Amino acid sequence: MINETAIVTGSTSGIGKKIAELFLKEGCKVAICSRNETNVNQTAAEFKEEFGDSVIGIPCDVSDPDAVKNLIDKTIDAFGSIRILVANAGVNLTYGPFQYLSPDKVNSYAKTIIGINLIGAINSISAVLPQMIKQKYGRIISLSGGGADRPMEHMTIYSASKGGVVAFSQCLAKELEATENDIKINIYQPGMIHTNLYNVELIEAWKDKDTYDAEMEVLKKYVMTDIEKSTMTVIPYTLPTCKDNGKSFRGFPLAKMIRGFMKVSKELKRMNN
Repeated sequence: MINETAIVTGSTSGIGKKIAELFLKEGCKVAICSRNETNVNQTAAEFKEEFGDSVIGIPCDVSDPDAVKNLIDKTIDAFGSIRILVANAGVNLTYGPFQYLSPDKVNSYAKTIIGINLIGAINSISAVLPQMIKQKYGRIISLSGGGADRPMEHMTIYSASKGGVVAFSQCLAKELEATENDIKINIYQPGMIHTNLYNVELIEAWKDKDTYDAEMEVLKKYVMTDIEKSTMTVIPYTLPTCKDNGKSFRGFPLAKMIRGFMKVSKELKRMNN
């Protein structure tokens, strides 16, 4: 990835930070960002110790199109181009059955979650496309999530936002196929990775925290995906040799996850008896 230039949104922690680190190790110049300026400055300083001027940090709320435009402009000023975008920024705020949420909370959570996960991805891609069209080249990675392609309980609003990301990405891929530009968008399914997304408001009218924490430990044991192995699967889809467009790819072996969930089901039944 020598001489490549990239933006990774939501890259001061978790999956985004790991992808940014992998890109930097491969010789790519990377712009990192998140909503929290302190986190951006700390992460940029951490990376600069090893990678020097190959990294810049820019505070950005991807739900704000003006902030995204500033991110794009400053990245081009620093690196001269943007050849890769990983639209990773994401948030979840609650875990539990939808029926327990009041209409006010539903409205508040939906605005924030959809604003960052779906509208934020659309904003980021919309802002970077003119540069990619100008250079007739680009590689875009969007992120799927739990419940995006099959029903999943207890994360309804989050899953809806990620389902929207998948639909948007696949539709855009069709449009890009009709152009002569070498611009590809593909969809990364990272798997269950223990990040800040799991630090959410538990609906305690449904389940107490001790029970939730015990169940999470079972998931970590049998189902959680290794972040390093998962994020490594992104790299082939960001290279000039990538021919895929509109493809969903997994950062985990599906068969292993299915076997893991079977073990989780048995363990939870044993715990609840």
